[in-house]
Amino acid sequence: MKILMTGATGLIGRQLGIELVRLGHEITALTRRGNAADLCFPARCLAWDHLNPLPKSVICPADEKFDVVIHLAGEPVSQRWTGSARQRIYDSRVKSTRALIESFSKIGKFPAVWLNASAIGIYPESNSQSFDEKSNPGQEFLATTCKDWEAPLQEIPSSSRTVALRFGVVLSDEGGALPKMLTPFIYGVGGPIGNGQQYMSWIHIEDAVKAIIHCITTDTVRGAANIVAPNASTNNELTKELAKATKMPAYFPVPVFILRLLFGKMSSIITGSCRVSPKVLSETGFQFKYPSLAGAIGNLLSYCSPRGTRIFVARQWIKGSPESNFPFFSAAENLETITPPWLNFKIVRKSAPEIKEGILIDYKLRIKGLPVRWRTRIENWNPPHQFVDTQLRGPYRTWHHTHTFEKLGAGTLMTDRVLYRMYFWPFGDVGLPMVTNDVNMIFTYRKKIIEKALTGK
Repeated sequence: MKILMTGATGLIGRQLGIELVRLGHEITALTRRGNAADLCFPARCLAWDHLNPLPKSVICPADEKFDVVIHLAGEPVSQRWTGSARQRIYDSRVKSTRALIESFSKIGKFPAVWLNASAIGIYPESNSQSFDEKSNPGQEFLATTCKDWEAPLQEIPSSSRTVALRFGVVLSDEGGALPKMLTPFIYGVGGPIGNGQQYMSWIHIEDAVKAIIHCITTDTVRGAANIVAPNASTNNELTKELAKATKMPAYFPVPVFILRLLFGKMSSIITGSCRVSPKVLSETGFQFKYPSLAGAIGNLLSYCSPRGTRIFVARQWIKGSPESNFPFFSAAENLETITPPWLNFKIVRKSAPEIKEGILIDYKLRIKGLPVRWRTRIENWNPPHQFVDTQLRGPYRTWHHTHTFEKLGAGTLMTDRVLYRMYFWPFGDVGLPMVTNDVNMIFTYRKKIIEKALTGK
């Protein structure tokens, strides 16, 4: 199918785009910069400010028609709700939806399926009541925003099947709410919020992506669909699972008034209770891979052992097959090429001329001007699909870097998954913000150099 998609650089959009390409679909992505390098999957990428209608040449390329629109874009709600922030949150959802619908109205060629993001924030807070897609909406800021977000879908002709995707809290180890929830538990100061009886309706990122695809391919899904797991969990249950994953105690309850002082009215999305049922998904045959919170947290946070381990994930799509791209990474000298010059990175010696299973590589570099020696061992050498480099000596207590290469469309999806831990945890974590920033800068630099080296652009 030909799919038009917004929000392709977001937490859900990244994973969804990859899966849609795996299934053989063609994607046109609308992003603010219109730069395909911002995506981790192959797509035609165009710039859109999200507030004004698109030109006809985008909506109707070469007189063809999009089969599906997936509108996921929206300003993050996890920020202090000042007057200007509220306006941005509202406009990025409501105005962008109206502008996109207006774009198709002008040419009269709507897609067969239109999926529009929404949220379970449309329902009122309640500790005792459970909500499904037919429940009445609430009256607060988020509920009003969600109602106005979904309202323009009524303007789409009935020949198009429309679905409002009401997302709960999407759990992922690559961003979103879960890493923020995890932080106090890592240091042993985690605990329930208030009395811990409030419900959180959540969904694992894999199930969220599968649910969206289910809504695309299942003709009986119409109107609203709650994108949540079948078993909402209390904050006490969440606290138990996070403590178990981090192997840390959770004896420090967080008073609600503290969160209200810190975050103002936005704290309602942390302290509020909303027990939501995925009735539409269940009735249309959707099968959850992670129906329980214990299973979801166990899968996402398996990396947390030993204590203090952090995760970093970077993805990049590049033209060419894994077979043609892998040799670049199997040449040790290219490690110097893709490392930022400010690190003064140099290979000192290798235990064998070619990179292979078990080879030891010694480097020297400078971190913040300080000389550092680093020794790594190559493991799981499986060209052209994967290899791992594990630090044996260096600036980290743990550094385990898995490189994977997957054929995706007409190119390669390269994924770097790094597990790292500081020395002298937890005291060594004082420098963690600086380290995290440096890791981001290094991989941003790598991405640009790899793109240039492998494509000449």
